[in-house]
Amino acid sequence: MTENIKIFLNDRKVLWLKNRLKKAKDDYEIADLQQQAASKFSLAEWLPDAANRVKQLSMVSHPSKFSHPSAKTSSIIANSKKSGDGYLRSGNVDYPLDVFGNAAAMDVFKFLSIQLSNGKTLLDNLEQNDEKLKKIISTPTANFENLRSDFLKIKAADTTSRTDHLIKQVYFPIKNKDYHLLSILTPSGLITELKQRIDHLRFSEQTKQAKEYRKKNELDDVGYADIYDLTVTAFGGTQPQNVSVLNSQNAGRAYLLSSCPPKLEKRSIHLPKTDFFIQCLYRNNFQESFTQLHKFMQIELNNNDIREAIRNIIHFIIDRILLEAFKIRKHYEEGWSNQDYYETLPKLQRIWLDDAYQNERDNEWRNELAKVIASWILKSYEKVIQDAFKLGDGELLHVKTVVNEAVKKDKEFF
Repeated sequence: MTENIKIFLNDRKVLWLKNRLKKAKDDYEIADLQQQAASKFSLAEWLPDAANRVKQLSMVSHPSKFSHPSAKTSSIIANSKKSGDGYLRSGNVDYPLDVFGNAAAMDVFKFLSIQLSNGKTLLDNLEQNDEKLKKIISTPTANFENLRSDFLKIKAADTTSRTDHLIKQVYFPIKNKDYHLLSILTPSGLITELKQRIDHLRFSEQTKQAKEYRKKNELDDVGYADIYDLTVTAFGGTQPQNVSVLNSQNAGRAYLLSSCPPKLEKRSIHLPKTDFFIQCLYRNNFQESFTQLHKFMQIELNNNDIREAIRNIIHFIIDRILLEAFKIRKHYEEGWSNQDYYETLPKLQRIWLDDAYQNERDNEWRNELAKVIASWILKSYEKVIQDAFKLGDGELLHVKTVVNEAVKKDKEFF
């Protein structure tokens, strides 16, 4: 249990000596500095000094200095209850408390964060009044109970309610037309946990390996995920340690997830209110097919090849019409046409477009629908093509025959 404490104090001693030894003029001065360091970083001398300096630090869950470096508020430790409400908030995520205060005293917190052989931090063992720790840090210069009392002040409950004009204020409405004036603070542990999870997602060894496979165009069994449109924000400028310990550990950086509204794409599938053929089919979308149809109709020859070409073009137009109708069936639930908004839609089209009426799709209905489709094709041809042939009942009957053939071919659709 003592090994990690010894390592910590020795590291502090080495750091203290580093610059001073460079400036030493002779061996005598070097020896004197080493003797000072040995004394300064011994348990007997360092512990009482650290216990005295710990009052310059406070453990918090929501440091005020994230809002403004000069802000001074109460030291708040939020004890939020955990709940399966689906929200990412304090209480629903486990993360360590933060520390803010005099940056020169942060070594005291590092001392209290030392992990001992029982797997707990030194601070945890102090809170539990561990007997083994009592034997380790008791010194002639300070007894254990005094040291324990002083060190635990870092986590002492703050009963004050002090805010600062530098903190953003929000008027939050409550009942009876009253409100609370809230001071908005930053959950530094929460944003640290978010940063760690995103960093692991993007920069873990597994992710690096998967990206390497991708560069080589090789298969990776797991693959990797990424988060786009991240914004990196900075706290504390060149001195992030002046904001908090966690902020210093993160080099003052934190991630902001994108909160931009979604980009709405124009809906490509429209429900007809009064007429499917007017509101869902656009003649100009069939321009190319009607142009090809007109070219073959202009040819004076009347052989099987010409007739087959015309038949194929008409089949293609019919298939596109049926596809638009099928999209409506696929993307909207049964019974959509029963809403009052669609009450003027012809019953013939309701039966066709809404599967709630599929039991009414009999032969008489199919024959009537084929006639309506054929009529739309001929009228659309005449509208789209400037010098279109004037088509009569004979052509209508012919196109209706082709429609019936298509209906039989796609029987499962009807």
